[in-house]
Amino acid sequence: MSQSLAHLQMFDYLLKKYRDREIFPDSKMIVEIDGKLWSGHFIHLDDCQIVEIDWDDQRYTRVEKTRAAINEEFDTNIQNSNVNVSENRLDAKLAKIKNLEVLYQEITQFVEQVSDETTSLKPYLYEAYCLDTRVKLPFLDVTGKSIQVVALTK
Repeated sequence: MSQSLAHLQMFDYLLKKYRDREIFPDSKMIVEIDGKLWSGHFIHLDDCQIVEIDWDDQRYTRVEKTRAAINEEFDTNIQNSNVNVSENRLDAKLAKIKNLEVLYQEITQFVEQVSDETTSLKPYLYEAYCLDTRVKLPFLDVTGKSIQVVALTK
């Protein structure tokens, strides 16, 4: 089953923001696009800010966006989760996970609860690397592509 670009960006945000960085320092998503396996990032995250680069007629500018730029429903779901002071807080739950398979399952379960598939972020897979052909690209435009998260790397 194909996932929307917004859901892929949500997945990437949660992986980057809340994973245990000591156990999974360089985790990336492995996605299937047109029958080939790729690794890369759907967003650039700098602490809490999503960063995109734009051109303003004079120079390149760094545009910082909040997670609401991915999707308002996603942002609300995270806020609601993190208001809870128990062990069910999303950030605490994901940070405690020490197994990639379980991390994948928990992130997938949270992302699947978001029904809104809109996003205002660019439709790119950054630092794209094709595991099948060993092609490395700075970005890959995935507009209109059928994409599915299939695994995570350490």
